Amino acid sequence: MSGIGGRMILVAVFAAAAALFAVQNGSVRVPLNLGIVSLRSVSLPVVVFSAIIFGMLLVFLAGLRADLKTRRMLRRYRDALGGASEEP
Repeated sequence: MSGIGGRMILVAVFAAAAALFAVQNGSVRVPLNLGIVSLRSVSLPVVVFSAIIFGMLLVFLAGLRADLKTRRMLRRYRDALGGASEEP
């Protein structure tokens, strides 16, 4: 399972698992306390998928900050060494 075909199969399996979870738990309602706002009846799949998306966003932002810091540091090192003028 390598290449684009393997990745597409993996994505399809995860999508099928997510759809199955949503169908099986669509009628389950849970209370949600967000600190400022408290909701009494929220669908469980909405809570789970929202938490996944929010977590992915936080990881992306944390990685972006680290990536920009690393790029800035590498640029300083390149300039200090009299580095090449070409950009990757």
